[in-house]
Amino acid sequence: MAGDEETDGTGLDTIRSGLLRSRPSKLPDPTDRRWLLKLAVAQRPLQFIASTGMLVGFICNATTSIVVGRAIDDAVATGRWGRLVLWVALLIGLFAVNAVAFWLARRYTEITMQQLSHDLRTTVTDRIQDPRGVSGAGGRERTAGGLLSIASTDANKAAEIVVMTVFPIAELGSILYVAVVVLSIHWQLGLAVLIGAPLVVALSVRAARPLRARAQARQQALAQAASVAADAVQGLRIVKGLGVVRTMRRRYHGYSTSALEATVRANAAEARLTMVTESVGAIYVVAIGVTAGWIALHDGLSVGQLITVVGLSQYVVQPMTMLGRNFATRVAISAASGRRVREILTAPYADPDERSDAATDAVLAAVPAGVTVVRGGGSGAGSGTGAAADTAGAVAALRRLPRHRVIVAPHGADLFDGSLQDNVHPDPTVAAGALEVADCSDIPGGPDRSVGEGGRRLSGGQRQRVALARAIAADPELLVLSDPTTAVDSVTEQHIADRVAALYADGRRAGHRVLVVSDAPAWHVAAGNELTPTELTELTGLTGPAVPTGEEQR
Repeated sequence: MAGDEETDGTGLDTIRSGLLRSRPSKLPDPTDRRWLLKLAVAQRPLQFIASTGMLVGFICNATTSIVVGRAIDDAVATGRWGRLVLWVALLIGLFAVNAVAFWLARRYTEITMQQLSHDLRTTVTDRIQDPRGVSGAGGRERTAGGLLSIASTDANKAAEIVVMTVFPIAELGSILYVAVVVLSIHWQLGLAVLIGAPLVVALSVRAARPLRARAQARQQALAQAASVAADAVQGLRIVKGLGVVRTMRRRYHGYSTSALEATVRANAAEARLTMVTESVGAIYVVAIGVTAGWIALHDGLSVGQLITVVGLSQYVVQPMTMLGRNFATRVAISAASGRRVREILTAPYADPDERSDAATDAVLAAVPAGVTVVRGGGSGAGSGTGAAADTAGAVAALRRLPRHRVIVAPHGADLFDGSLQDNVHPDPTVAAGALEVADCSDIPGGPDRSVGEGGRRLSGGQRQRVALARAIAADPELLVLSDPTTAVDSVTEQHIADRVAALYADGRRAGHRVLVVSDAPAWHVAAGNELTPTELTELTGLTGPAVPTGEEQR
């Protein structure tokens, strides 16, 4: 990344590089038909500072040939060495301006592109993590690997569209600048530049067509390979348990081979494009040089003017060819990734049936305040009975209530890499209180202890307690816990049940409710109320399809 990430005081992340910083992007509405175009200018006006700096740098490069030509005519040809010192000093100043302009342009280009990429990644990730889920296109299931590829690779590629507001402006400006300078020297040569520039750009665009198609194919193949790899790693334990490691290996090998072949084809197309553009550029330079030499012999061009024209013709080839290549390839690749990003951002919810606030109010009014335990609905001995099915149906229905008011914490909750505190709540005070209620004080290292990816550095009981602390810290109006203490010993379970009951009974969370689905005696002792699965269904007035509990809810 170009620089450090910080907060600008508004709660939004910015990216900083030295004295330069960027602001969060003005991301367009994903349903907008001009989404890619608006995305390209989402970092305005900072990206236009970059394009201005790039234009100044390009013009300084072109001006070098002009200064050298004038120095030859004004100092070398006349023997006025004092004037030569002035021209050399001008060149040094030109190089200094060039260095500063390019530094400013490249740094701002990098941080604005990284900022836009960061904003896209976080927006896509927020959409993926929405509790209502992401519906697959045409009924197609979305895998974790596929979503990861879109949230990372495609978001980064789409953000590269910002480059099209920097380099093309500089390239067009430098081409026009060269044309004006050459016109001032000789109108025929200037006309050749004006006519030749569109031809070279058109040839570059034409030659880049195979690369554009193959680059998109390469991107798609790499994304599929990464998706399969991520899915394989995520389900490695299941794959080993089923004994299908070889099958999974063959499947990944096929996708990886396809990605390799697509990459080789794209690289070959890029090499051919480079050959074509370099050849066209060489022919253009030779033609301009020969024409300028002929005019110098017959029309009186000075040596300095001849050197200026030849130098400018050599310089202008690069912006001409790069302009065509940028429009032919970069836009196509960003557009392809942008389509996948927009598909996620505009995808319907997998579970859109969220109940109204009025229905939520009715449920909250029916559930007793404090801690209520649901008997006969846990994952223990009664898990295979009709009572467990009734409870599962009621809990599934509770999931359709607004998430900011009702949270159903699954039995098998995942932890992410970071400290205990990071996994519980961003406020240290809130996190410490929740960890205390969940009896996490005996975990070595305290709130700063790193849990590892998926909580692998913790025991099963420690992971379960941290997950419980996270649910408590969320502090919704109704918290539903499914077998929250099955991985801890009976003494610790009783401590936790007593602390949760005390937390919701001493007025600190007046009006808030906890439903605990568990057959553990500790919860029945500590809870102020008890319900049967049938009573829960009748009390809430909700019915829903039974869903598996435990690991399947992850």
